[in-house]
Amino acid sequence: MSTLQFSVFSGGTVTIDHAVCAGCASKACVAACNQPSLGSVLTLSDGMPVLAVTPERAAQGGCIECLACDLACQVAGKGALSFVLPTPELDAWLALQARS
Repeated sequence: MSTLQFSVFSGGTVTIDHAVCAGCASKACVAACNQPSLGSVLTLSDGMPVLAVTPERAAQGGCIECLACDLACQVAGKGALSFVLPTPELDAWLALQARS
């Protein structure tokens, strides 16, 4: 099985582990992403979540980083999807706390 990974506008990444997805009946991430007013960047192909847009479009803001797919996957799916997003303000605060 493969892993789908794509970049998002903030400089972060979304990773979907298709090996874990294979055991998921709900594919809740796709349903969540395709709600009105959301990014609609995920679709199903051969029973697996894939990009409905080009990776370039996803990185240019096609994925609005709302985290709906991540939450749906954790709650109603198998936990195959993860976001890694930059958090410069948090990183700066943690560094400040470490010096205190």
